[in-house]
Amino acid sequence: MNEYEVIKKIFSPLSSNNLSLNLDDDAAVLPDKKKIVVGTDSIVEGDHFQKNEKNPSLIAKKLLRANLSDLASMCAEPFGYTLNLSLPNKLKEKKLNRWIKLFAKGLKEDQLKYKLALIGGDTVVTSGPLILSITLFGYKKKKLIKRSNAKLSDDIYVTGNIGDSGVGYKILLKKLSLNKKLNNFYIRKHKLPDPPVEFSKELGRYINSATDISDGLLADLNNIILSSNCGAEINIEKIPFSKQTKELLNLNKINTNYLITCGEDYQLIFTANKKNSKKIISLARKHLLKITKIGSILKKKKLIVLDQNNKELSFKSLGFKHF
Repeated sequence: MNEYEVIKKIFSPLSSNNLSLNLDDDAAVLPDKKKIVVGTDSIVEGDHFQKNEKNPSLIAKKLLRANLSDLASMCAEPFGYTLNLSLPNKLKEKKLNRWIKLFAKGLKEDQLKYKLALIGGDTVVTSGPLILSITLFGYKKKKLIKRSNAKLSDDIYVTGNIGDSGVGYKILLKKLSLNKKLNNFYIRKHKLPDPPVEFSKELGRYINSATDISDGLLADLNNIILSSNCGAEINIEKIPFSKQTKELLNLNKINTNYLITCGEDYQLIFTANKKNSKKIISLARKHLLKITKIGSILKKKKLIVLDQNNKELSFKSLGFKHF
């Protein structure tokens, strides 16, 4: 079973559907007049960040921003979080204290940036790798945005650029080598995502469905159409890439298939009625945010990706698989 099937078949029956939304979205909703929204994410040393990462502040920021991305996908406003640390017992006290201080420095900087605070947590020592987990709390005053509400003929949008983080990951794995300036650009994109948190707070009034792009653009769009019981058609020529990445594509140093399936972009993919197009574009301009319309929602229950000649493409994998 893949992650989606495990959640649906095994864990969903254990959940409270009114609060967890059938475990179908990026966060849950607690009972309150303001609709408390809760999301959680974990990162593991060696899997989500390098074992020899020299800057714990970056680890802290990536952990927090990955969780912020989940709440952004539901157009919720974050206000606090709990933090769980599983610290390796192999670290000596002096080195551990230094690591914790730098990690906390990163959290403090992002707390100021995103206007939220630490409200609890737990710390344990383990013989295994470093494992970090955050549970993030936010609230939604009005319309709650879910994956499962995409409508027929909705436009499909993405924020930001796609694939830069994946290029950075390849560089870190030494599967791709560029010049120093480009290496630094892409590695920073991978280590320090920039989810559109402020934009998302206002976006909810104009859209029908959304999710964040963590497992890959195709995989996360597929999650929307599976949950919404519909299909989608996108054109690969419309998918936004940074100018640096466009140059890599022209030089055949990277391929488009990898960019749209690699994941960890932490941007939003959302659907909206065509009548709201001007309002969404205006909102993006207000927040100085790049958004791109890449396709539309179909009745046919299938994800269709077209090339520049409008021929349908096929993919061995739509994105990252957790299992």
